[in-house]
Amino acid sequence: VAFASKKRNLVSRLKHLYHEASKNKRSRWIGLTLIVAISSFLLANAIPFFKDLVALIGSLTTIPLTLLLPALFHRKVHQIPLWKPSSIFRMYSTSPEQKNNIASYALLVFSVIFLIVGLIGSLGSIELDWSERGPPFACS
Repeated sequence: VAFASKKRNLVSRLKHLYHEASKNKRSRWIGLTLIVAISSFLLANAIPFFKDLVALIGSLTTIPLTLLLPALFHRKVHQIPLWKPSSIFRMYSTSPEQKNNIASYALLVFSVIFLIVGLIGSLGSIELDWSERGPPFACS
């Protein structure tokens, strides 16, 4: 029931976003509903186990939202080059700004590493389930 109501809300929101896409409101609503229903079906059958879907979504969203974006915003606000470590490792610099620069760069590097490791782990779990229970769309 919750999935059906959320799908209806999503379709209503998409309908408002693309209100000029077609003149016929009924055909536009049917088209958007079909797109959402087909994409939901494909996703549910491609990743048939809920734990794998949650792991994949978590690995793709948690690290960027909690670690990567705050470090990027910090560097942007303080006008520090985003990915250039050139001025980071100056020897004998102990100013608070330099320490923040090093910390934010380290957070960037580690968050990208954690993102890649989490993604590899969740994709490995999906692959393991596929090998044990069959590929997507297989009726066994």
